[in-house]
Amino acid sequence: MKLENQTASDLLGKNKEKSQAAAKYIINTPDIKAWQCLLENSDYVFSFIKEKAGRAIANEINKENADKVFELLKFHAPDWDDYIAEGLSRLNDEDISHRMMELLNTGSLDEKTYAARYFCFLQYPSAAESLFEASKSYCQQLKSNASEALGSLKHEESYKYYLEQLKSSDEWDKIEAAQFLASYGNKDATIPILVAMEHSGMAELIAGEIATLVDIHELFEENDEKTRILALEALDNIISGIPEVWSLRSVLDFKIYECMDKLVNLSKNDNNADLAGRYAQILLKAKQKFNMFINNSQYTYDEENDIMAELDEIYHLLMYENEKFWDMQLQRLLKELEVNDAKRKLAAIAVFKETEARECIPCLIKLTLEQNEDEAVISEAIITLAKMGHTSEIDKDLLLSRIKDPNLFAVVENCLAGNTSQQSDF
Repeated sequence: MKLENQTASDLLGKNKEKSQAAAKYIINTPDIKAWQCLLENSDYVFSFIKEKAGRAIANEINKENADKVFELLKFHAPDWDDYIAEGLSRLNDEDISHRMMELLNTGSLDEKTYAARYFCFLQYPSAAESLFEASKSYCQQLKSNASEALGSLKHEESYKYYLEQLKSSDEWDKIEAAQFLASYGNKDATIPILVAMEHSGMAELIAGEIATLVDIHELFEENDEKTRILALEALDNIISGIPEVWSLRSVLDFKIYECMDKLVNLSKNDNNADLAGRYAQILLKAKQKFNMFINNSQYTYDEENDIMAELDEIYHLLMYENEKFWDMQLQRLLKELEVNDAKRKLAAIAVFKETEARECIPCLIKLTLEQNEDEAVISEAIITLAKMGHTSEIDKDLLLSRIKDPNLFAVVENCLAGNTSQQSDF
């Protein structure tokens, strides 16, 4: 990759000798301009190239040039702090640890972020309180580094503090707590985070933190039914959040292939009849979404090869199943409209809205006629029927008389007024 700074270009280049010489020069000078150029262009560099260059930089750090390295700490980018922190921590020097403590307490935001990363590699109990304070920063990278360092120290006070914050009525407090606990790394926090996700308006964000902490697919066969249900909900939320909330790299980070493989196998097991509809809903949703990714290059044109390969694996895993398998999933999804759980009904309707499967039309019409049905469920059913051009079968006045929420009433009234219905075969 050609950058405006020659030393930075050499570091990222294919020539191993030039790359090593550039790393040595950046560290020993220190070459601030090359370092800044590297950080400013980080988003445009493939991860495997950054790994090679970062490793070269880390290997050049020694006790003789450690003072020079501290000059680089004034400029931070999250892709590079690992290598600087690891290189310094390998020296296992008490003076360096003291300086890092000072930076953690009084340094600039960039310096604090490097210092917190340093303590992820070298356990230093004296830094615990400063790290706890840093975990409350507005800077996400500093918070994440501090959380991981506290986890390595098994710092109970911070762990309990953020467990309690999960119960907050403030959505951002919940998310920050989930982020901390995921970075902290204690898997005992999995269930509390799942519970927080269940009652959150930002469930897609929290679900990703769960997948950072544990392999979600391992929870699909837990003895506790509630855990199984919430784990499936977490996966559903993650799929909903790709690529708007979570980048396509999350298919690797969150082990989506393993999740899909497990669901396919569970869906073929008659012993899992109680959640068969839920498996079907997620599988059909994933099939539609990954088909979209593979067949629309605007989603993948600048993605790295490992991500493309993983997307392809997931796509072929789902497409490998025959028509009979997918017909069975559709029938199970239709039965989801009969369960006594509004959230599951809404999830099923969302899939029907995306796929526009005509088989759902009579079931959705029937759903709107149910006297005690949840208003949100009725509204989503009407929106889906309107999208498919089948609202003429609905008694408008009777239906609207049952919608009490003014916002939902307006949505339903608008859909029924639009009534672009087609000739019904049902």
